[in-house]
Amino acid sequence: MKKQVNFEDNLYLLLLRVKLIKDTLTLSMDPELFLNKTLEDIDFVHQTLEIALKKVQENHQRIDRETLLDHLSEIEQQFSAVLSDFLNGSGNISVEGIPALQTKLSILQKTSLRRRETVEALSAAMGKHPKEPVVSSDEFNELLKGYQ
Repeated sequence: MKKQVNFEDNLYLLLLRVKLIKDTLTLSMDPELFLNKTLEDIDFVHQTLEIALKKVQENHQRIDRETLLDHLSEIEQQFSAVLSDFLNGSGNISVEGIPALQTKLSILQKTSLRRRETVEALSAAMGKHPKEPVVSSDEFNELLKGYQ
């Protein structure tokens, strides 16, 4: 039996992870203890956003697709802002002086922007096409046949 994925819960937990990364940059803690874990969290969020977008793109029949795209766009925006904070050294953990990490985070930020553009394009495309009913009128009449 195929397990149904609850996109809303996944996106909520992903948003919490982004906020945790933001809090990590804001709080006063020892960067030696948290730099590697924060970078792992950034990679996790990046990979998960890629997978989530792919699944939403593939699933055209979801009734709540527009809402999911809105949530994905919001998470991408916050993720990109966190990456900017990290790159600009505005938090307690900074990648200044580590060119390899600066390059990696810059690439992740550009990828996040492209994903957000993809989400916005999908949202715009949904607005151009009228939403099809989940059940056609003929199917609906057939379903209610015994109740008339």
